[in-house]
Amino acid sequence: MPLLCVNNLSTVLIDAFTMKTLVLLGLCCAAVLAVPPPPVREEGVAADRCTADVCKAEDGCRCATSQSPLSDVKDAPQLISLTFDEAVTDDLYNNYWQPILFNRNNPDDTPIGATFFVPHEYTDYQRVNDLYNYGFEIAVHSITENNLQQYWRSASEEILEQEFGGQKKILTKFANIPEEDIIGVRTPQFQLAANYSIEAYMASGLVYDSSWPTLPDHPLFPYTLDYLSNQQCLLGSKCPNEAFKGFWVLPINDLHGADNKECNTVSQCNITGTADEIADWLTKEVDAIRTGTRVPLTLVVESQWFGKTENSLEGFNKFLDRLTENKDVFLVTQKQVFEWMKNPVGLADFKTEFPQRSAACNTYSCKLKSQSDGKDRYMNTCVPCPLNYPWLGNPEGN
Repeated sequence: MPLLCVNNLSTVLIDAFTMKTLVLLGLCCAAVLAVPPPPVREEGVAADRCTADVCKAEDGCRCATSQSPLSDVKDAPQLISLTFDEAVTDDLYNNYWQPILFNRNNPDDTPIGATFFVPHEYTDYQRVNDLYNYGFEIAVHSITENNLQQYWRSASEEILEQEFGGQKKILTKFANIPEEDIIGVRTPQFQLAANYSIEAYMASGLVYDSSWPTLPDHPLFPYTLDYLSNQQCLLGSKCPNEAFKGFWVLPINDLHGADNKECNTVSQCNITGTADEIADWLTKEVDAIRTGTRVPLTLVVESQWFGKTENSLEGFNKFLDRLTENKDVFLVTQKQVFEWMKNPVGLADFKTEFPQRSAACNTYSCKLKSQSDGKDRYMNTCVPCPLNYPWLGNPEGN
């Protein structure tokens, strides 16, 4: 009776009644044993539930909750983070970010803050350096910014570390930003790969994530992953369930958009109308939080919104103008939100910080072949051009 011995390379038909075939059988089965199985991640122990008796603020631990860390919620400053997660280009810098963000002050007369989660492809690192030197926060948004959600949900820890740790190295080298100043991360399309994502972040020296949306009726203050998160897992993401001591989550508290549908970016809210109507909508969203829990609000602002939605740029500017009328509202970086949560203080003691920086940038314009499609990429950097276009596995372009 013939026997079949199968491995990843071939299928061999064997007559089991001959000595010659027995030898072949041994060789074939040895080949089977020699093919290593695909790597399987050994799951860690699921984290314990987070409770106030085990998660103590003095130990740097916070549970996910809508309750203010201050005893009097009305004494808390209303923190708002304007965040951008797109390639930094000269066009966006000159036409949108500089007119919108520069020369605005908080109630304490300190310039407002904003956070830029920067992907690699098409980014102008001279402009990243300009944003950093002005005082804004620079954070990580991957190398490839792959547009497939499944790519991010199913990625291995190794790939994610190359994506996020690699982009941190790119920002450090080509925008000349100190490594220790890059501590935040947002994954494209808010797609987490469960525990792999957090492990990759921590291995890359990143300390907080801003990728996890929560519905408007479940607002949350930033918290740590020392214990199991009770935040809902939305958008098809695979959310972490293990303990990651000292790692912070800065939730994206969703807005109410058109037809009262939940939305996590201003563009996806699909609000249209006059500039005043757009400003009224954003003001109402802030007031709902400001008169309630006062959780920090992360606004995800895509610059494409200004190009595709009529009156949005004027409306957004009017909205920011109105915020300055409130002495308890502060536009800050995600890093400042994270720092306030570690040491929450009331309005009387709260001060924003706007660092004075002077990171050097001798601009070089580089023409390099992209590894994604083989086409030319033009990359402005603060250091001499690399030999190759920086990419996964080769973030310094060696």
